[in-house]
Amino acid sequence: MYTSNSTGSLELRSIDVSESCHYHKLIEFESTFRDPDDQEHLSSKVQNGIWKRIKAFSLKTTCMHTFPIVKTLQGYSVKEDLANDMIAGVTAGVMMIPQGMAFAALSTLPPIVGLYISFFASLTYFILGTGRQLSWGCIAILSLMMASILDKYDEKVAGGGGDSCLNRTEVNSQLTSDSYFGKDNSSMFLNLSSAFDQGTTIVQSESSPDVMSKRLEVAGAVSVVAGLILVAASRIGLSRISCLMSNSLITGFTVGISFHVVTSQVKGILGLSVPRMTGYASIIKTWIYIFSKLPETNIATLMISIISMLVIYLVKRFINDKYKKRMRIPIPIELVVVIIATLISTFAEFHDKYKVKVVEDVPMGIPSPKFPDLTLAKDYIGDGVIIIVIAYAQTLAMAKTMGLKHNYVVDSNQEMLACGVVSVVCGLFSGYISASSVSRTVVQDGAGGRTQVASLFASGMVLLVIIVVGRYFYYLPMCVLSSIIIINLRTMFLKLFILPSEWKKSKYDCAVWLFACFGTVILNADVGLLASILFSILLIILRSMLTPIVEAGQIHSSSDSIQLRSVDQYSSAKALNHIKIIKIKTPLYYVNADIFTSKVFSKTGVDPTVIKKKSSVLKVTAPEEGTITNGSSVHDKESSVQARMLPNISNGKGDMLLQVIILDASEISFIDLMGIQALQFVISEYTSVGVKVLLIGISESVIPMLQSTGFWKKNGDILFLTLESALASVNLS
Repeated sequence: MYTSNSTGSLELRSIDVSESCHYHKLIEFESTFRDPDDQEHLSSKVQNGIWKRIKAFSLKTTCMHTFPIVKTLQGYSVKEDLANDMIAGVTAGVMMIPQGMAFAALSTLPPIVGLYISFFASLTYFILGTGRQLSWGCIAILSLMMASILDKYDEKVAGGGGDSCLNRTEVNSQLTSDSYFGKDNSSMFLNLSSAFDQGTTIVQSESSPDVMSKRLEVAGAVSVVAGLILVAASRIGLSRISCLMSNSLITGFTVGISFHVVTSQVKGILGLSVPRMTGYASIIKTWIYIFSKLPETNIATLMISIISMLVIYLVKRFINDKYKKRMRIPIPIELVVVIIATLISTFAEFHDKYKVKVVEDVPMGIPSPKFPDLTLAKDYIGDGVIIIVIAYAQTLAMAKTMGLKHNYVVDSNQEMLACGVVSVVCGLFSGYISASSVSRTVVQDGAGGRTQVASLFASGMVLLVIIVVGRYFYYLPMCVLSSIIIINLRTMFLKLFILPSEWKKSKYDCAVWLFACFGTVILNADVGLLASILFSILLIILRSMLTPIVEAGQIHSSSDSIQLRSVDQYSSAKALNHIKIIKIKTPLYYVNADIFTSKVFSKTGVDPTVIKKKSSVLKVTAPEEGTITNGSSVHDKESSVQARMLPNISNGKGDMLLQVIILDASEISFIDLMGIQALQFVISEYTSVGVKVLLIGISESVIPMLQSTGFWKKNGDILFLTLESALASVNLS
């Protein structure tokens, strides 16, 4: 069909009719093989869909699908699975106790709340979850975001917008740290909008139990509302909402949150009373305040923190991590440190002698369920949805990771349902939104966890602490919990060191990572996440605008196979004489429609609009046809001028250098009205100057749009299945 000439370019050779009989125009192919479109009305489709679901309904199937534990227990092998699940569950449960208390304190709620969450979340996920190795409970990131909601509530109450359980007091900004948190340890909350102004607004508790009870109810109300929203979303199949957040975005966001978490725990490490800063750049304001108060550091608290962090780090780094392949169960060093610190603090009277802040009263027993006042959540629904979407995204990512590793299927809709129900249950039992823990999931898997039954043993361990052991944590130093949080975040900050390699792999993904991380640091969690999602979407749009539309040539990869590749990137790609092949490597829609036309004109070297303008100038200035000037006709002069100005389309001797443009549309995944208008504009403009335009490789997803807009009917003769069929139709003059 084509042969090489002496210049190295390719020329068309004559094709016998019998040889080309198997080539189809696209319109012929579609009319022959495509099934007719379903003309059924939308209302009929809905009715038929509902009727099919009713007929296919089975109580047994529904129960098996809604409660995956039923299927798990049916195939459960007590001999093979029980021992592994028991060991893994107990191991994860031991880790839950100190981490749950630490992360709950991070949310500015009592540490015991973390144990409630760990118990009810694990128990609920045991029934509803499809991730067999997942360990649920309190998460640092979600706890900090919940603290942000509670801060907003405190500010609202302080401003007179809520119940009168808080009292607003105007004080001077030069108050000492004792002024923020008095000798009686009553909680106080700073209104950040005036954090560094004269006349800082401080919110002081009149009745601490009443205040904390109300804050617990706010957290519960937000969790219940967000959970119900997620449950509803799972029932209508919106599980793909997590696709808005790429792995790069989630990782960058979590690292950014980690900076906030560490900053919030520095006050506990140093024994300082630091007001919670809110608003933009709050992390910077907090560090400025911390440095200004360094002389007031509690030395006893600092020493306990340093020793706790050092012990936890050394055991994790040089024993648990180093020998994890040999050790089926890692040393529960956090729990060991908590127990030892509690004992020493109790007998050495750290709280009374050295003013070391301790956990104090820990309520015993399971809290009774209480349905919170949902009106308390009306101002924070958006924040709650953001938190639970993050919880779902992290949980689904871990579930899929474990599913791939152990060869089982994870149902994303069921995971969304489980995440929503867990949130509702936790909200009813004095808790808040939770998710699967990455570190504990890895430990539970490494300890041999086989099924969700491991979660049952983990919740049993937590229940034991709630019912029996809890009261013995009265003298546990709070700085130990801060130490546990900081050391457990070390792996997050190690991800900063992989940025150079990530940049080499994908600059776009790395840009999303960096924006999500530092955007979260500066703008705080909620605004930072939304800004990161918007940045990610804008980057996608930008990529579609900058994705090259290239001139393609042919490469013979084998005797009967031809590949189209960019002539700029592949020197072996050969162009055809009188033919330009343009490869469209992007969806065609309103964002890049104008860019598409200008790039096609640029890549072909021929701009039809310029040709027509210059042609009209020649017609206006030239004498009548046939007039002889110095032995030459006007026609000859016009051809000479056109050849000089437009060398890419004519050589001045009546020969067209560019006769055909072939647009390869195989990479157009979707097209809109403006994209079709741009395509029609290119075809019409080139046709008006004598250049034929052909389209090849149009994907089936684009065809319905071409048909509904009339493009299909108008341009059916220039649409071809393959390059070969398009070239077979070309008749070069």
